[in-house]
Amino acid sequence: MIKNHYAANLYTVYLIFDGFHYILQAIIMPKSRLQTKNSFNLNLTPLLKNSLKLLSMPHIELLSEINRALENNITLVEKESKSSNNKHFDGKKTQEEQQLQIESKLSLFDALLDQLSYTGFNKQQLTIAQIIIENITESGFLEVNIDFVARAHNRNHPDNKVSRQSCETVRNFIQNNFEPLGIASFNTQEFLSLQIKKQKNSEHSTLFIKLLAEKIDINKINSTQKDAFLSTIKKLPKTPVDNFKNDTQTQYIQADADIEKNELGWHITLKVLPNIAINKEYLALRPQIKDKILFNQHLLAARGLINFIEYRQQQLQLIIETLITKQEKALIKGIKHLLPLSQKELAFELNIGESTLSRLLKNKYIDTPIGVIRIQELFSAKIDNYASKSIQQKIVMIIQKENKPLSDQKIVHLLNQDNINISRRTVTKYRKALNIPCARYRKLSQ
Repeated sequence: MIKNHYAANLYTVYLIFDGFHYILQAIIMPKSRLQTKNSFNLNLTPLLKNSLKLLSMPHIELLSEINRALENNITLVEKESKSSNNKHFDGKKTQEEQQLQIESKLSLFDALLDQLSYTGFNKQQLTIAQIIIENITESGFLEVNIDFVARAHNRNHPDNKVSRQSCETVRNFIQNNFEPLGIASFNTQEFLSLQIKKQKNSEHSTLFIKLLAEKIDINKINSTQKDAFLSTIKKLPKTPVDNFKNDTQTQYIQADADIEKNELGWHITLKVLPNIAINKEYLALRPQIKDKILFNQHLLAARGLINFIEYRQQQLQLIIETLITKQEKALIKGIKHLLPLSQKELAFELNIGESTLSRLLKNKYIDTPIGVIRIQELFSAKIDNYASKSIQQKIVMIIQKENKPLSDQKIVHLLNQDNINISRRTVTKYRKALNIPCARYRKLSQ
């Protein structure tokens, strides 16, 4: 446990920005401040920027940062851990934590950012490309429209506004030149059309592209053309990530916490971080040092890191306990039993800033009775008193069980039978977000 006199260095930074009041606790080093100007621009000190970066790190990356600090910071020392981070809600400690690692290769996001440095884009184009990449789903599709990209850029760069066409030009470049091919396509139809365009000597490419764009009814072409179309579509990858080849060395993502339920209730195990403290031997030498600038910098960073680790572990414990209370059924029976919950609601309940909560959740995994999941998967928007993610799971289950492809309207009817009042347009939106083709193309692929 970190001693109380270290914890006494904790204090709260209050941020006022665009009319919202955020509370960010204990993640900055002593003497770090935010300077607020009349325009409400925030100047973050390097120490605060580093703390915000650490807050988003998953366990395995943070572990590397702490070990690096122990090597480079003369005022830091690692102590033997006297206790584990195992906790029941009743406060009783149990067995040692069990390590869990899931294999993962370089993420699609990181691979795209790596390619960005070789594009030759100017500063404006790089900003547009970063917005696009940040909004690409795990399947490789762009989940926002071009108007959103332009607005996002212009909101952050009002003195250097871009047009919709400029954003579309950058997207087209990424779509055609990045690996995997077709990344940032809007949907499956556009991705399939792009692949057909790339095929050389395709006799029916123009016809196939029109069929995919639904400009021609498939029932109005002859049987030879239909067979050729179906044969071509079946051979093509359906999402950009199907073409994603990752030859990098395998990395490991370690869950930040393990939760399980037994006869005593829920048991939470946070992954252990090194127990670090100020090196008292070096601290005793401080009066003898004439130039104390470097020493003070090390001491400042060391105290900040100690405070940060304590804050991170406390907040993760609190967040997971609250999520278990709110999403217990989903954690036992699956995401389809998820209840509506937003990060804003949880941040308000826990009395922490929404941006702080977002960083605490980013890239964090937990090992649960239903498997290893991102903590962010336990949040979902509300649709007619249901979580949107649970409705999406129900749509997936309906489609998986269908004997013949069901139209979106028929799916609406089945959901209504379960007392879920939802529009056809919403079902269509969710189906596209799940990268499930419409009934016509599901029929073609059978």
